Amino acid sequence: MSELFEEVEVEAYVYPTEDIEKVKKAMLNLIPDLEFEAFDRGDYIILTAKTRSRKALSRLYELFRGQAILDTARSFLEEGYFGEEIIIKVNKQAAYAGVVNFNEESPLGPITIIIRTKDPQRLMKWLAPRTKDGVPIE
Repeated sequence: MSELFEEVEVEAYVYPTEDIEKVKKAMLNLIPDLEFEAFDRGDYIILTAKTRSRKALSRLYELFRGQAILDTARSFLEEGYFGEEIIIKVNKQAAYAGVVNFNEESPLGPITIIIRTKDPQRLMKWLAPRTKDGVPIE
């Protein structure tokens, strides 16, 4: 069986009022095994991280089910699907609390998750299958 994805990249802007370690924790709450890089832009820092770990999407998989948001997650995955990338944006503060919230509207900006995959349909079916009455049907 081929891999579901090649790489997951996560990005967020870190502003002077924020603690970079807390932003890292927020990112790790969603995607484990990240390797971080920070780029200082003066007024803010761009924090990026990547992983090729096979377990990279396991936390999102669990959160989508635990929060009973498979349908919502599926719609955001489909909306963010471009070629071999799926891009979703989630609320940074919610991620710090260990939950997924697709309401990216925040003065601190979102966490952007980029999933690179050769088979986006298969990945979406695994990560957030379609449901009927809350039960996966695919």
